[in-house]
Amino acid sequence: MNRIRLGILFGGTSIENEISERSCKNILKYLDDEKYDITLYKLPKTGDRGWIKEFVNNPPDVVLSALHGGRGENGTIQGFLHTLGIPYVGSKVLSSALCMDKFMAKTVLKSEKIQVPDGIIIRRGENISSFEAQINELRFPLIVKPNRGGSSIGLTLVDNMDALKEALSSAMANYDDDILIEKFIEGNEVSCCVYEDENGINILSLLDINKKGMLFEYDDKYSSQSSIADISSLNTYIKQTLENIAFKTFKSLKCKGYACVDMIVQDERIYVLEVNTLPGLTEKSLIPCATTQTPFSFGEFLDKIISHELKEYHKK
Repeated sequence: MNRIRLGILFGGTSIENEISERSCKNILKYLDDEKYDITLYKLPKTGDRGWIKEFVNNPPDVVLSALHGGRGENGTIQGFLHTLGIPYVGSKVLSSALCMDKFMAKTVLKSEKIQVPDGIIIRRGENISSFEAQINELRFPLIVKPNRGGSSIGLTLVDNMDALKEALSSAMANYDDDILIEKFIEGNEVSCCVYEDENGINILSLLDINKKGMLFEYDDKYSSQSSIADISSLNTYIKQTLENIAFKTFKSLKCKGYACVDMIVQDERIYVLEVNTLPGLTEKSLIPCATTQTPFSFGEFLDKIISHELKEYHKK
């Protein structure tokens, strides 16, 4: 049997570069060398384009991306692969761009009657004083986060206007030109891992997030020694509702391949926080953790999503 020529992209210019490298390292532990002829493409932090020549001259049969954030997740790399006619696992150009822009994704979800936290967006050059009435209407505490960020980087919980201004200034200086200010919702944070195979859209698992504090922060995700998530212990009705919302969210945002839909449950009200179209695949990440509670391994999960992409591509 001919091995599938699999290209894995990792690294890149994003602030999540380190997580990308860890995802790639973990993926390689689980891929079957007898099934795949693997070529790694490390995208430099500098944005140097030297890797493109090698890629174009010897294109793989299919690409599995371990990139996170920035150009790797916002539709840029997806557009590059689409232009070359190379199949790639995961969401396509429109969905990748849409889900990376949290404000626009929320706008779509609201139009689909999916509940999201109330919030506003402030863009570079806009004066926060122009938004004071809306901020007062939201009421503290509030969450400040980069509109196009990931891995909880730049996420701040604030409880007064001075702290809000400081967090806004810091986020704009370090992370993004557009900053979201959202109503903080206290409740049970969950993540629903969704994937596609020949049977359509499936729920991999529903996970309760183990937060150390009020927020699910970077250190909780990647530095903590304890488990970041457990199979959800919520009641059956709530779990079924969460899965239905995750399914509808995945479809509404035109996601493909796999994704994690992050939600929060307050009493029996459910809010979608965001959708990660290229979630972390490190040894600590949600999807590898989720597969420990399924009939198949993380390696078999990777086989499923790669195989599905190839089949879908060759149907066209």
